[in-house]
Amino acid sequence: MAPRYSRGKAKGEKKKKEEKVLPVVMDITVNLPDETSVVLKGISTDRIIDVRRLLSVNTETCYITNFSLSHEIRGTRLKDTVDVSALKPCLLTLVEEDYDEEGAVAHVRRLLDIVACTTSFGPSSPPKNGAKSSKSQSPPAKQSPKDAAAADGDGEISHSCPKLDSFYEFFSLSDLTAPLQYVKKASRRNVEEISEEDHLFSLDVKVCNGKVVHVEACRKGFYSVGKQRILCHNLVDLLRQISRAFDNAYDDLLKAFSERNKFGNLPYGFRSNTWLVPPIAAQSPSSFPPLPVEDENWGGNGGGLGRDGEYDLIPWANKFSYIASMPCKTAEERQVRDRKAFLLHSLFVDVAIFRAIRAVKHVLEDPSFSCSAAENDIYSEIAGDLRIRVLKDGSVASCKIDSKIDGVEATGVNQRDLVERNLLKGITADENTAAQDITTLGVVYVRYCGYVVVVKVEGEANEKVNSSSHQNNDLFDQPEGGANALNINSLRFLLHSTALPENNKQMTEIQMFESKELGGTDAFVEKLIEKSLAKLEEEELSSDYFVRWELGACWVQHLQDQNSAEKDKKPSLEKTNNEMKVEGLGKPLKALKNNKKKSDSSNSNFASEHSKSNLEAENAALSSSESQHETAAAENELVQKRMLSEAAFTRLKESGTGLHCKSMQDLVDLSQKYYMDVAIPKLVADFGSLELSPVDGRTLTDFMHTRGLRMRSLGHVVKLSEKLSHVQSLCIHEMIVRAFKHILRAVISAVVDKEKTASSIAGALNLLLGVPENRETDESCDVHPLVWKWLERFLKKRFDWDLNRLNYKDVRKFAILRGLCHKVGIELVPRDFDMDSPFPFTKSDIVSLVAVHKQAACSSADGRQLLESSKTALDKGKLEDAVTYGTKALAKLVAVCGPYHRMTAGAYSLLAVVLYHTGDFNQATIYQQKALDINERELGLDHPDTMKSYGDLAVFYYRLQHTELALKYVKRALYLLHLTCGPSHPNTAATYINVAMMEEGLGNVHVALRYLHKALKCNQKLLGADHIQVLFSSFISCYCHSLKFLFPSNPTFYLNSTLNVYAKSPSFDEKCHEHMFISEENSHLTS
Repeated sequence: MAPRYSRGKAKGEKKKKEEKVLPVVMDITVNLPDETSVVLKGISTDRIIDVRRLLSVNTETCYITNFSLSHEIRGTRLKDTVDVSALKPCLLTLVEEDYDEEGAVAHVRRLLDIVACTTSFGPSSPPKNGAKSSKSQSPPAKQSPKDAAAADGDGEISHSCPKLDSFYEFFSLSDLTAPLQYVKKASRRNVEEISEEDHLFSLDVKVCNGKVVHVEACRKGFYSVGKQRILCHNLVDLLRQISRAFDNAYDDLLKAFSERNKFGNLPYGFRSNTWLVPPIAAQSPSSFPPLPVEDENWGGNGGGLGRDGEYDLIPWANKFSYIASMPCKTAEERQVRDRKAFLLHSLFVDVAIFRAIRAVKHVLEDPSFSCSAAENDIYSEIAGDLRIRVLKDGSVASCKIDSKIDGVEATGVNQRDLVERNLLKGITADENTAAQDITTLGVVYVRYCGYVVVVKVEGEANEKVNSSSHQNNDLFDQPEGGANALNINSLRFLLHSTALPENNKQMTEIQMFESKELGGTDAFVEKLIEKSLAKLEEEELSSDYFVRWELGACWVQHLQDQNSAEKDKKPSLEKTNNEMKVEGLGKPLKALKNNKKKSDSSNSNFASEHSKSNLEAENAALSSSESQHETAAAENELVQKRMLSEAAFTRLKESGTGLHCKSMQDLVDLSQKYYMDVAIPKLVADFGSLELSPVDGRTLTDFMHTRGLRMRSLGHVVKLSEKLSHVQSLCIHEMIVRAFKHILRAVISAVVDKEKTASSIAGALNLLLGVPENRETDESCDVHPLVWKWLERFLKKRFDWDLNRLNYKDVRKFAILRGLCHKVGIELVPRDFDMDSPFPFTKSDIVSLVAVHKQAACSSADGRQLLESSKTALDKGKLEDAVTYGTKALAKLVAVCGPYHRMTAGAYSLLAVVLYHTGDFNQATIYQQKALDINERELGLDHPDTMKSYGDLAVFYYRLQHTELALKYVKRALYLLHLTCGPSHPNTAATYINVAMMEEGLGNVHVALRYLHKALKCNQKLLGADHIQVLFSSFISCYCHSLKFLFPSNPTFYLNSTLNVYAKSPSFDEKCHEHMFISEENSHLTS
């Protein structure tokens, strides 16, 4: 149960009857400079910034970058914030603008970005054994024959993990001729036609046929130097006129884009933000050729603000203090405050990460720090209000540095007071809690290259600074609507200093040297694990008690929901007035008194005079006890008044839970009772109902943390999930990842010579994930005995779970590898690792280390609450309300976070699902495509939200009757599901059904039946024989199988008939028919 903050309207916030304005699809016509026009499919909620993005991903206009938009009534150079719906008529004119140097460089970068898919995402290297690798789950656009479908089906239905070397094939068009071989800056050439003031820079462009074209960039555009002297505003038009080879290759590329996706949706700004590096980087790990959008040679970077240090000396304490004091009684006031808080906190996080990495690089470059093995502060610096502390990460895997942003180290509060602080923060939480918690907002932890860096705001706020100085001093504006947020992977630490040789003989020699080096690291890693095991054995079982503030918020919400349910049942409670009321708060003494009085009065006629006197004495004692209770409650109330602000205490008192009368010890005890008796069982129940369906450790962690649950409770979750094998599997894999994470961090920290970091990591991964050569262990033949012992001890100590219950052969090692790379910050080559060998990894497979950071979340509590309301309305079938809440949530998050920030993508995705249920497939597709673009760029190519967007889009395309396109996207989703949660998961089973429907639509009935059979087996195993998904899978599979053999002449007709029978069957309700396609989306609705 995620915390909700709507505990009543504020005094200044009156309920208004609002007119419902629902979004609609609209055509946006844009006149181009060549007197043609293009019609864009937009939505009435779009703004000019959205029109710019639509032009950037349209095949006819994708290469035009330096322009403004004008309207016959609204005038020229429309601002990005202008609403499209306000333009009557909705007809815009694209006006080409003059370049400056930055704009001209950005134009070249965009062209390189467009053609990157022909060179950057191809196969990283030819297979060593000479055999072709298996096909990707995202086949080429023209793959439609039945034999190809059957071949794909064999690979996708099997239990084998997807091939990692095909990870980027979904984005690759390497089978096409690249229109450009290179674009380089050249020394300036003197051209008479271009004045010195107008000249920007010179280029040498080598097109696909090898011809080198000399180009001069000037303010009016690009000018060719040579026999043909032509001036064009953009580089594409110029090269098309000069080179027929380029013209043909570029046309083929745009045609391939259109064939791959009929709706356009060209790649826009791909970034290297995933644990598997792009193939072009894997070929040169020492130089790591960047993707165009991050190429500093062409003005690109990894995004974010504060890269050059211009914001380091901002008075952070004053800024955060001012935002915490801003008016926040109404939704409008909170939106203004949340926008400022979001921008300031985002800037602070960027600056903190840049400063942290700069400090670590200083430590690495200074030889005096290399001898320090202490795990306390080894370097510290102060920059304005910021204090940056560098600590050596623990070289013993059983030891852990406190890196909680609200932990003892960050807050400077002792353990007991911290528990009380977090609990009080939770039970008094409202829409302003996050923005007003300056202590938590002003802390960032960064782990990088074996060091832990704490960046903290420690300056004191100046109370004399008036608010007008803050209001008139806006620090910055959000660039590109939030699309250029910091990609922390771009700050990678490369582990290879020499390039890989092209000579096979030299390569063989290097491989032999690496194998010897790996042999030496084995002993190093084993010794480290043995030392860590010894420390772990000495460790006493301590409670390690900690409370997340979200637990308090969920607890209060649970008590309020309980009270509301009891009020609804008030008439039926008259018969049970004598029953005890228990709300997780103890037994009310008043109830005890009433029960006692009634019991005594019923027996009073038979009591003697002596018993009457005893009753009077007992009543007097009870009265005295009640008086003492009231006195204690009054004292507790005074204590809480002193600890809380007046507004917070008032909220707690008005919540109707009675918590304001409890002592701190009672609150702590009762919160733990709620934690064990209600919160964890409720989480498991939500897993069982598929209301929540985590697909990896990241989503599992999010689900638990938003409910105030600690990851140390994973062992308890496993015990309660006996009938949910997929939940148990995810929890066990997450525990193993966390156990291995400590070993890898200790290895990286313990390496003195950073040149040996890659080989040390490869050796550790071989020990953890490889199969030992001598398989003579008792517990398992697939794991090193020392690793098994570490897992056994660590999981028992940290999670209270017995590893002997696990069959280690069921462990999905690729999921473990992916989780380790995310948590430790490792980038690997996209190669098919042989996990059945003793040495699956080599030194060259480990490309780089990236920073892993922790920060507080800061967005819009009102926006999140509206999203929850939209989900609730959707679950209840109130589609109009769901659309209304979803539209308001999107508007709120766009206003606070920007239209292209990662926080807004969730609102786009949810609204798309809601609109799908209303039957508006076109609008749902547009919103979901926006979400996918943001998720790919900002979160990563295999992030759970990205995966969900692929599955959603596939369903929407299918309902729009673009079946081939839908099949490409659903197979990409299936590929990622196999990689993350494996074939035995409800989301995977639901995706099997979706693939089956799409294969059937293309006439591949035999393939469709195989997918349905696989879905049936999976659902039976995971959900039980009586679950609705199992009934559906069984019904359709059996029926189709019988029809296939009885009537082989036209099986497609009978499969469609089966769907019709199912849809009309009185034993299944209509909602199940939707569930067949949307099961994956619904499982993420509450994420």
